[in-house]
Amino acid sequence: MFANRLFEQMDRLFGPAGFDSPDLSPPAYPPLSVWEDEDALYVESEVPGLVAEDIGVSVTDGDQLTISAERAPSTGSGEWLYQECMYGEFSRTITLPVTVDPNAVEAKYEAGVLTVTLRKVESVKPRRIAVKAVVPALAAA
Repeated sequence: MFANRLFEQMDRLFGPAGFDSPDLSPPAYPPLSVWEDEDALYVESEVPGLVAEDIGVSVTDGDQLTISAERAPSTGSGEWLYQECMYGEFSRTITLPVTVDPNAVEAKYEAGVLTVTLRKVESVKPRRIAVKAVVPALAAA
């Protein structure tokens, strides 16, 4: 009984407590934004501190985009007091919402931002369907 009251008081103070642990997994890296228009998908990723030649971009199976690279740690002398910047190898693969042409992928790196343009295959592009006018049989007579 005392334990129930204790839990009730804790729930009242801190919200419902359960045995579900919060998701403590690190966020996916690098962060991505993906958008599309009629012809292509665009993926933008913040990956500062890299050299364009060291960034790997690949498309497999027409809908799997992988971005990978390695960021070297700062070579300054001294002792770390605070370190939040990520160093080392990373790789992130996402499944694209549509099939893209792996031979028509462009990537550019500018000011720490990687932008990948992936052209959609023709079969997934929206196409305009011509609507045929049908004249009712009574109007034609």
